[in-house]
Amino acid sequence: MKKQKICVIGDGLSGLTAALVLSNLDINVDFITKNKQEKKINDPRITAISPTNFKFLNKYLDKKDNKLFWPCKKINLFYEKINQLYNFINFSEDQKNLLYIIKNNDLKKVLLKKIKRKKNIKIISNEVKKVDTKNSCILFGKKSYAYDLILLCVGRSSKIISELVGKRFIQKDDKEIALTSMVSHNINISDPRQYFLKEGPLAILPTNEKNFSFVWSVSNKLKNKNINDFVFNKLKKILGNKTNININKIITYPISFKFNSIFSKNNSLVLGDGSYNVHPVAGQGFNLIIRDIMKLFQFIEYNQSLGLPIKDSEIIKKFVSSRKPENLLFGLGINLTNSFFKQNEITSPIKDFILSDINKLNFLKEMSIKISDKGIFQSLK
Repeated sequence: MKKQKICVIGDGLSGLTAALVLSNLDINVDFITKNKQEKKINDPRITAISPTNFKFLNKYLDKKDNKLFWPCKKINLFYEKINQLYNFINFSEDQKNLLYIIKNNDLKKVLLKKIKRKKNIKIISNEVKKVDTKNSCILFGKKSYAYDLILLCVGRSSKIISELVGKRFIQKDDKEIALTSMVSHNINISDPRQYFLKEGPLAILPTNEKNFSFVWSVSNKLKNKNINDFVFNKLKKILGNKTNININKIITYPISFKFNSIFSKNNSLVLGDGSYNVHPVAGQGFNLIIRDIMKLFQFIEYNQSLGLPIKDSEIIKKFVSSRKPENLLFGLGINLTNSFFKQNEITSPIKDFILSDINKLNFLKEMSIKISDKGIFQSLK
């Protein structure tokens, strides 16, 4: 029997992870990227991975790659009130880590290195012009290539995605942008911090004790300000005026909550930002994608164990019904959290009352940790 073949289009974290993980099944994988292999990977962002997802991902990496991840046992949350910061909740685990933080560049390089070693993965540097969902084919110019499954990991702005899923989606645009960069400093910061500031939520994610990345969600009206001075002054205020900090080049990107009603058609499936994107306030974007890939792996593996084909099977239908509800709930919940912490004179008294004793609610903290680690439905089992 001819080995079944899938293609993964896109060389971001979603595409790299999907290609590597699914190649461990008894299938051939075409990994399609429009960038040349030798092109320098350039993604200055940081990714925080939950313990369960780290354990899954780590199965496909080398032991020496573990040193690239910064493990964290504590997370502190702060709320700004009348120019003062209040540590209203802290999460901690003595026996295990809550997060594993890694630079996107490092993770991409590791995944690509592993992909190049896999004999059943073929890397194709070309740009896909069209996906023929009816015949399960992709087109490079005038040439057509058929697959049993097509995975599109090409991001939210791709024309291919809009042609595939149409314009039916749930969206909430708060007209915000994310500011992010790496910061070196002279104090010890070994655990993540989340600050709910009047300008918007700011996350600090350490990569070691002397360096961290920040992600700050602010109004897009602030993009016309001197961003470097704006960020520098806020970080000095948070960390202390005596702290010496050096900020790398700050990059900005638009953020919004968007969830496509349709992200599959016949034997084609959209993964990652092309199907949904969530607010970065909770750092759950890539964790949701890993869970998607994990579930897709399980469905394909099950079909293979029964000797069933991938093409024209129930795999995509089962995947959508399994993952779509949780991803939507996560997106709505994260968006609600962001709205809750926005400065508002009317709701501030209620907010202050809720936050004053929330750190004493251990059951709520434990449930939050479980949901962040395993997802909504799995944590309830």
